Amino acid sequence: MSQTPPAEPTLRLFIALELPQPVRDELKRIQQRLQGHSRAARWTDPTGMHLTLHFLGETPERLVEPLLTGLRSVSAPALSLTLDRLGCFPANGALRVVWVGLRGDLAALATLHRSLATVIQSLGLPTETRPFVPHITLARARPNATAADLRALRTALDTVAPQSLTWQSDSPRLFRSQLTPRGAVYTVLG
Repeated sequence: MSQTPPAEPTLRLFIALELPQPVRDELKRIQQRLQGHSRAARWTDPTGMHLTLHFLGETPERLVEPLLTGLRSVSAPALSLTLDRLGCFPANGALRVVWVGLRGDLAALATLHRSLATVIQSLGLPTETRPFVPHITLARARPNATAADLRALRTALDTVAPQSLTWQSDSPRLFRSQLTPRGAVYTVLG
């Protein structure tokens, strides 16, 4: 009788740019203005907000060090990024995610995204197939949200504009995401 080998340990990982505190403070202010318009959303904890470049999902733990080595090999100049406008995914239909878009060095950001994809693929990991849309997530729709609540939240997006805060990005970091009943907990791995 053959035994199934034990499952390889995995970690839920993503690569992102960290945000400076003044940007997080502004994002929290936006959330507070929107919260009064609808109970349809679960709001992202501002202390954990970041700009995701690649979501890797469940990744073999043995690939953490090769990923960190790959990140260090990527040329990542400081990018000038600015909070731009509010939006949601999908653009039409039932709202699922509320976000703040960016402007600034977006062409260089897209180049960084592609360079990181090359590192990820070189380790045999898949990359996202959807187009890269730089954004910072403010909220996700609650599973029990009514259509009316979601419409109210979508309408409220036109009433709030972020301050045009500009910052210089740091190098991309590898994060671990641990899901808990109170939300995701993020840990920088390198």
